[in-house]
Amino acid sequence: MPPKRPLAVLIADDSEAVAEMLKDLITDPGRIEVVGVAESQDSAIADIRRLKPDVVVLDLQLKSGSGTDVIRAVRASAELAATRVIVISNHTAPQLKAGCLELGADRYFDKVKELGNLAEELRRLAGTRA
Repeated sequence: MPPKRPLAVLIADDSEAVAEMLKDLITDPGRIEVVGVAESQDSAIADIRRLKPDVVVLDLQLKSGSGTDVIRAVRASAELAATRVIVISNHTAPQLKAGCLELGADRYFDKVKELGNLAEELRRLAGTRA
């Protein structure tokens, strides 16, 4: 039986320090692999199309553009339909969370308080891979 392919994750965050911290937090050799890091809306969308990650960990605030527009672009593309989008944000207003989920985000975590939940969710997704 061939070994399982690691869960491919793309991180889209405007802060290089946060992106590095996320990479360290979620990387699990052989199970979860960070395949790219993007800082802007355009680079995130281009990288998602090029790399076709299983999961995008997406901050709403990017260097240019918006995480919500990244969600829209992913959900508008038939070839990216299976891509999971997990939003992480410092902005925790219930209406913002509801709006992102309505746009097509799969999960929404508070970047300050719920990073453990993010790591847990990614481990869970990695465990369900064929």
